[in-house]
Amino acid sequence: MLRLIYTSVRSSGLDKVAFEQLCENASRNNMALDVGGLLLSNDLEFMQCLEGPTEAVAAIYKKIVRDSRHSDIRLLVSETTDNLLFATWSMLGLAIKPQSVLSSEPIAYTLLDHRLYRPWKSLGIGAADLIYEYAKVKAELEKAGEIGLLDKVFDVYQP
Repeated sequence: MLRLIYTSVRSSGLDKVAFEQLCENASRNNMALDVGGLLLSNDLEFMQCLEGPTEAVAAIYKKIVRDSRHSDIRLLVSETTDNLLFATWSMLGLAIKPQSVLSSEPIAYTLLDHRLYRPWKSLGIGAADLIYEYAKVKAELEKAGEIGLLDKVFDVYQP
């Protein structure tokens, strides 16, 4: 199995509806290929983890590189693995809510990492740590039956 993590700059015309559509299409396509992953988005960037059969993940990444909805794509991680982080998510989209919205939400300070609000490309390879950390958060929330808490800090797109 292959895991890829990359960051990219979002195109300016991608609104919430387009992001939701992107997640739905990716989920449907990934499910057919037995690929899973997470797509994080802030107002400026994407960060995505794709994992699954090597050939399928590589083919999806080739399409991503040519996709006009983003630019400045930087591959941070390319690794083989037997331990999938997002096996149950064909593609979960998490759009980070503005800090002003979260200031009154106590759980936000537990679930959010300050690095989510910094330019991800400035973090370099360290940006990939966010994916690994949110994989742990996901596992803990699922185990506790509290996965719905993600809705408090993210706009969640899970078809």
